[in-house]
Amino acid sequence: MAKRGGTKHLKRIASAKAIPITDKKERKWMTRTAPGTHPAKHAIPLGVLVRDILKIATTLREARQIISGRMLEVDGAVRTNEKFPVGLMDVVSFPKGGKYYRIMVDNKGRLVPSEISKDQAALKILRVVGKHTIPGGKLSLTFHDGRNLLSDNHIRVGDSVVVTLPKVALKTHLKRDKGSRCLVMDGKHAGSIVNLKEIIERKGGKPSEALVSDKSEEFITVAKYLFVVDEAFGSKG
Repeated sequence: MAKRGGTKHLKRIASAKAIPITDKKERKWMTRTAPGTHPAKHAIPLGVLVRDILKIATTLREARQIISGRMLEVDGAVRTNEKFPVGLMDVVSFPKGGKYYRIMVDNKGRLVPSEISKDQAALKILRVVGKHTIPGGKLSLTFHDGRNLLSDNHIRVGDSVVVTLPKVALKTHLKRDKGSRCLVMDGKHAGSIVNLKEIIERKGGKPSEALVSDKSEEFITVAKYLFVVDEAFGSKG
């Protein structure tokens, strides 16, 4: 009889490269990410974040107690499942401890928490990945973390928006345009903050590319790797 459904287990050696763990050979198993706001290959399970990355807990049991004890919020909402996926730009908060983190990407393409202030934790940047018309003729935007918001036609796929948390409301529109400030999410230059110079359209169904520059050089990267951010973003590295 054929096996039905996916496995509940995950070997650490087979974990996604986005998860910054270094003991893949010393320890065999790890928590598998549950379906949710981010795809598994671009997400960290909350239990792994608390125990292995932030090192707030020393065992998964302790991590579960912290999470199930309603001590942790993601984007302003309490999360109690240690398998909940946390991804790029998510805001992870420990209100009682006064600690706030934004999930970033490092120069190896791994997701890493960057400590931020309480005021910064009230805002989140979302990248527009889809746009479609819904019944009634209204336009709906789909963002990189699975959210949907109604909007007008001036926001395009590839742009970003700044929204408030925990009640999501659009605050600022960040266009992906010449001169815009961008985070490179993937590829050789992952983690770099660059200025966009030009979008280069390729023929034959090839993905669009972008000419960008950082403090030291100009280079070309895949356009879909760019995440437009605001001027204050990235000041802490």
